[in-house]
Amino acid sequence: MFSFRRITRCFGILAVVVSIGCIAFLIRGFLQTPRPVHVYPFAGEVGVEPTASITLAFNKAMSPTTISIATLTLRDEHGAAIPGSVSYDDAVRTAVFLPDTVLHQGITYQVTLHAGQQGILDKYGHELAQETKWSFTTGIEAPASLSQGPGGPLLLITSKSNGFSQYYSEILRNEGLNEFDEIDIEQLSASDLAKHDVAIVGEVSVDDGHAKSLADWVQGGGNLILMHPSKKLAAQFGYKNQLSGTNESVQHGGYLKIDSNKSVGAGLVRQAIQFHGDADLLVPDNANVFATLYKDAKTATQFPAVSTVSLGAGTATVFSYDLAKSIVYTRQGNPDWSGHERDGLLPIRSSDLFYGGSERDPQPDWVDPKNIAIPQADIQQRLLANLIITLNANKKPLPRFWYLPRGMKAVVVMTGDDHGHGGTSGRFRDYQRKSAKDCSLENWECIRATSHIFVGSISSEQASDFVKQGFEIGLHVYTACTDWPTKVVRGEDGVERHEVDRDFANALYSQQLEGFAMKYPGVPAPVSNRTDCITWGDYDTQPQIELNHHIRLDTNYYYWPAKWVKDKPGLFTGSGLPMRFGRRDGSLIDVYQAATQMTDESGQSYPFTVDTLLDNALGSSEYFGVFMANMHNDERRSRNADAIISSAQKHHVPVINAEQLLSWLDGRNASQFRDMKWSNNQLSFSISAGIGGNGLEAMLPMHSGARNLSSIAIDGKDAKWEKRTVAGLLYAVVRAEPGTFVVSYH
Repeated sequence: MFSFRRITRCFGILAVVVSIGCIAFLIRGFLQTPRPVHVYPFAGEVGVEPTASITLAFNKAMSPTTISIATLTLRDEHGAAIPGSVSYDDAVRTAVFLPDTVLHQGITYQVTLHAGQQGILDKYGHELAQETKWSFTTGIEAPASLSQGPGGPLLLITSKSNGFSQYYSEILRNEGLNEFDEIDIEQLSASDLAKHDVAIVGEVSVDDGHAKSLADWVQGGGNLILMHPSKKLAAQFGYKNQLSGTNESVQHGGYLKIDSNKSVGAGLVRQAIQFHGDADLLVPDNANVFATLYKDAKTATQFPAVSTVSLGAGTATVFSYDLAKSIVYTRQGNPDWSGHERDGLLPIRSSDLFYGGSERDPQPDWVDPKNIAIPQADIQQRLLANLIITLNANKKPLPRFWYLPRGMKAVVVMTGDDHGHGGTSGRFRDYQRKSAKDCSLENWECIRATSHIFVGSISSEQASDFVKQGFEIGLHVYTACTDWPTKVVRGEDGVERHEVDRDFANALYSQQLEGFAMKYPGVPAPVSNRTDCITWGDYDTQPQIELNHHIRLDTNYYYWPAKWVKDKPGLFTGSGLPMRFGRRDGSLIDVYQAATQMTDESGQSYPFTVDTLLDNALGSSEYFGVFMANMHNDERRSRNADAIISSAQKHHVPVINAEQLLSWLDGRNASQFRDMKWSNNQLSFSISAGIGGNGLEAMLPMHSGARNLSSIAIDGKDAKWEKRTVAGLLYAVVRAEPGTFVVSYH
């Protein structure tokens, strides 16, 4: 047995060992050269918020008196010093430079940490190893109008009389083609057409004068894309309307099959996919057919869905249906089912807009369950993008922005509703433990999540602390799981419909948001939302109510119930990418629809569900996506959440919160290609990243006509780039940064 003396002796030895370790630690701390270990904004970052402060975390304790506006400086691109104040928090070894005024948009700024005895010192008087400099670039705001484009070689022709014609601006932004102008058909002139290479005409009424202008422009070399044109306009380009075997000249919805033998379709799906809305049965003269109409998933027709004819030096491409209407309807559900309780489970939810198996009105599901894995809406948008790139190749190569930061093909957005049971704090701490050491919030390296809560689910102090660490706390609007009150409204088409009582809904949001703000003064006003019980109501009222309250990312499209899901992983809205809502008439609402594809109450298996989604996104299928999870935060632990995070880590996919996603979407969509010029086989342009566009990438077609991309330079210096095949087309991908890009083709 050990004696008391032996035990004491052992502790004495341990104390000596510990003391030696402490002394060694202190010596290392004394001798260690001071340096910043984390800075924000970081070197080369674009899209920085103009209200941002400059933050530096050091590897050791610093001398506060040596960190000042004289030793930590910020200058604009002309070398002018930016006035501000500097503070240092010894507890976290962090210095902050706060500019006196908001920084200018789209400007590159340089931060300098001055070295030497007159520079920044640690608390022992040690100098920085060397003067440190780095630059960052502020972002630009989005235009005031959602339909307004940044300008460029693309022209979008719209009409105030058809909101769906305006939705093409969102489609172009989603496909990264941020180089378009928008004009109403009533203001269109021949000179407007002459300034552009490609014109997209929505489903609008075109008079004889404008039809002639369009035809003349095509004859002269323009590339025209017509969406569900009138019979008269289609005839202008050699298309005739023909009766089918059933003596009909219109197909009401159905399928289309993309020709995988053509370059624009080679990288897209090979089976027939759905579209919604009417398609005219057109017979063109000598057309190049890229997609064929199908009556159902197996039965082809003789009529093209998408085809191109040559006319003079240009081309006219005709979509026999309205792509924008099909996209909105596919993503948001059947407008004719608006306000209907179809699955027999109160209240009326967004899923009722897709649920075919109503006992009172049995119909096929709005999105074919056999195609549930396929982002059918996204694929059709990619076909449009491929056509634009390919048709214009003989004129000039057109750049695009990639869908997600830093070349990512998938991201998981982790959310959870907390109904007052208080599991949020434990869940968030668990996510912190699962995060990599020294991870970067800005680069989506840390595991972060959103909790939509009932007020009181978490203390004010905890909520403020978690927000500072990059988590999101939002309101879970309480509806008592009852339907929204409705009013009978007569639409412009003369049809009476039940619509949500907006005054009631607005008042409910206002009341609960005011309570949230009072309870959580240190938490920003919510920007994302999932309503309790996913109470939805009609077709488009909820996003409009959310916008009234500055909530701009909606997660209420919910893959549920289990009897419908049947544990089949997929994209029930036909899309894996968030896009803005359209009203019933197709006009844009500045709120993003981010569907929740993974829940813990839909009978889904994990990790099977998340593995399938991520494998499809990262593999040859290219079903890229933002995959939203709702793993309720009522309990501290969630096996399903753990499985989703493990799968994401295995696939090297980030796990972020809804607010981070919103910031990126706004940043990417506000980004612009500017000053685009094509001369002597060289394409020059600059990039202005939108606020929040950290990690933005540009894609340049590797082939332009008979020429191949040979080099990319920025301000005269060779740029780093890599090749990437997207939807069958080969691109050179380069990081967005300030300066003039010159892309050479030989």
